[in-house]
Amino acid sequence: MPRPDPSGRAGAPTLSFLLLLLLLAAVPSEAADTVSVDVGAVYASNEGTSIDPALGTIRGKLHSMFNYTSYRMLDRKRRSLAVGEAGEFELPGRRTMRATPLPAQGDKVRLSIQISDGPRKLLTTTLGLRRGGMVLVGGPSHQAGVLILIISAE
Repeated sequence: MPRPDPSGRAGAPTLSFLLLLLLLAAVPSEAADTVSVDVGAVYASNEGTSIDPALGTIRGKLHSMFNYTSYRMLDRKRRSLAVGEAGEFELPGRRTMRATPLPAQGDKVRLSIQISDGPRKLLTTTLGLRRGGMVLVGGPSHQAGVLILIISAE
């Protein structure tokens, strides 16, 4: 029969290993996932009748959802974010959008979105979409029209 270690450290390596396994098991698998968030800022107005060629694939959606005659892509940014990591996107007019991927299952993506104009919060919401999906958000006024945000995630 083995004799117990009088120092009390015989079980320490085993205990440390078990604690490590418990910590690893407590971390959700989504934490390792990343989401590529793409944000496009479109200026929509009734000044003219042009549609930016960069918007050709969503031309029909813009016309069916919004009542403007002219659409121009002002900016587009993409960021890869881990679940729980907040990413800031600068928007035209000194506004910002903060996107934070939330845990989701399967091919779904959930994004916590906060749009601000300086210290003033304009919109706080959670979007749910399929990976590769897109949401159009009619935003704040800008010059003689409005901003429309194209938010997609993969």
